[in-house]
Amino acid sequence: MTDPIGALPRGALTAVLVAASVLFVALRAPYWSVPLERDEGEYAYVAQRMLQGEVPYRDAFDQKPPGVFLVYAAAFVAFGESIESIHGMMHLFSAATALVLWLLVRRLAGDAASAFSVLAFAVMSTDSRIVATAANTEIFMLLPLSLCMLALVRALEDGRARWWLACGAFALGACWIKQVAAVNTVFVGLFAVGSLVRRRAGARRVLRAVALMLAGGAVVSLPLAAYFAWHGAWAEFVDAVFLHNLAYSQRMSWAAGCRNAWIALGHQAPSLAVFWILTLAAIVWPRAAPREIRILLAGWTVASLLGVSIGLYFRPHYFIQMLPPLAAAAGVAAGAVVGALPAQRALVRGAVVAAAIGVLGAPAVVANWATLTAGSPNAVSRRIYGLNPFPESLEIAKYIRRTSSPDDSIYVMGSEPQIFFYAERRSATRYIFFYPLMGAFPDAGQRQRELIREVQAANPRYVVVANLSTSLMANSNTDPYVFDETRRWLARHYRLEFVAIPQAGKREFDFIYGSGARAAMGDSDARAAPRAWVAVFRRS
Repeated sequence: MTDPIGALPRGALTAVLVAASVLFVALRAPYWSVPLERDEGEYAYVAQRMLQGEVPYRDAFDQKPPGVFLVYAAAFVAFGESIESIHGMMHLFSAATALVLWLLVRRLAGDAASAFSVLAFAVMSTDSRIVATAANTEIFMLLPLSLCMLALVRALEDGRARWWLACGAFALGACWIKQVAAVNTVFVGLFAVGSLVRRRAGARRVLRAVALMLAGGAVVSLPLAAYFAWHGAWAEFVDAVFLHNLAYSQRMSWAAGCRNAWIALGHQAPSLAVFWILTLAAIVWPRAAPREIRILLAGWTVASLLGVSIGLYFRPHYFIQMLPPLAAAAGVAAGAVVGALPAQRALVRGAVVAAAIGVLGAPAVVANWATLTAGSPNAVSRRIYGLNPFPESLEIAKYIRRTSSPDDSIYVMGSEPQIFFYAERRSATRYIFFYPLMGAFPDAGQRQRELIREVQAANPRYVVVANLSTSLMANSNTDPYVFDETRRWLARHYRLEFVAIPQAGKREFDFIYGSGARAAMGDSDARAAPRAWVAVFRRS
C-alpha cells in the first residue's frame, strides 16, 4: 500500500520531528504530578489491590475491562506506587503510539506525512480540552489499536500469517482495555475482507485471514477469561464489564446525545478543529493519497467516531479514541501539500514546512495556555476539573493513613476512589464509587443493599462522605436507602473528625477540624443540605 507523495529534504524532516519531540515533552511537563482524578483513582486502587492478591470485580467493582488494571500494576512494579509512575506509564504508551503511527503512515504516504502525523499526535494526545492529560483507558487503548492498523497494512502487503495473527491479537487487546475498541475491531475485519475480495484473493485466502485474526484474538482473550473463571469471579466480571455497561449505554436519549455532542465539539474546537479539517481534506482530496489509503483513513475515522458515540454521552476523554486516525489523516494532508511544492524552491518549501509546524502545533498551545501556565499541580487540577476535591484527596488520605493501621478499612460515600489508593487502605465495600448505585439501573437498589451489608460487616475505621453532585450523581429517582442507612450508621457509631468546605467565591477548600468542624456542619439535618463538602468521620 506504500505510495509516497512527494519527499522532503532530511533537514526539513528533522525539523518536524524535533518540533514534535519538543512539544511532546513540553506539553506534558505541567501535568506530571497533577493529582489523580476519579477514573485514575479507581484504576490505581484496583491495581494496588491486585498486587496484594485481590481479584478485580469480585473484590472491587469496576465497569472497565481488566487491561487498564494490568497497565497500572505494571507501572507500580516498574516505578513504584505514585502519581508520577502512573503518568509516566501513560507518556511511555503515548510515545510508543507516536512511533507506531510514524511507521504506519510512512508505509502509507511517505516520510513527510509520517513526520507531520507524529507532530499532530504529540500535541493532540496531551490536550486538556479532551482530558488527554489523565491516564484514562482511552489513552492506553491507542497503542494496541495503532499496532492493529500497522499489522493490517503489513498483512495486506505480504499476506504472512504472523501479521494476521498480530492484527487480531492487538484488536482484541484494545478491547480488553476498553469495550468501545470493538467498533474499530469490526472495521478492521471488514476492511481486510473487502480488500482481499477486491484483489480477487479467493475464498480460501479470505477465510485464512479471518481465521488467523480470530486465533490472534483468542490468544489474548482466553488467558484473561480463564483467570476470572479460576478465581471464581466470572459472574462478577460479566456483570460489571458487560451487563452493567450495556445498561449504562442505553440511558441517554437521542436529543440529549446530540446536545452532548454539540457541547463537546464546541469545547474542543479551539485546539482540534484544524485536525478535523485536515482529516476531511485527506479523505476527499485525490492528490492527498491513493484511493485505497483514503478509504482506509475514512473508515478508521468513522469507526473511531462510532466508538466515541456509543452511549451518546460524548464525554471529553471519549474523543481520545479519534486521535490516531486524526493524526494520520492530518499528516497525510500536510505531507501532500508540502510534497506538491517544486523541489527546486528550497526557501519556499522551508517556509511552508515552518507554517505547517505552526498550524499543527500552535492551536493546542494557545487554546490550553491558561492550563499549561496555571502553576502548581493543584492549580492545574483546578483548571481542568474545577471544584472537584482531587487535591484535597491527598490531604484526606494522608490523615487517614497517619491515624489508622494497614488492616483498617475505609467507606467512601461517593465516588472518590483515589482516597483508597493514596491512603493505602482497603475499601469496606467492593463498590469503590457510587455511580452504579445512583442511576436508573434496575439493580441499583440491590447494589445499595449489598454495599450497606458489606460496610456493616467490615466496620470501617473511617467514613468519608463526599457531598458533591459530581461524586454522587444522585437524581430525583435515586433510591435514598444508602443515604438513610449511612446517616443512621454514622449517628450511632462515628464522630466527625474534620470537614473540607469550599471557600466562598473561591476555587479552594478550607479544612476545619474537631469542634470547629462540628460547629461548621451543624446538626445532623444540615449534613443533607445541598452545600458541597467532604467530611471525614472516625469510628467512636
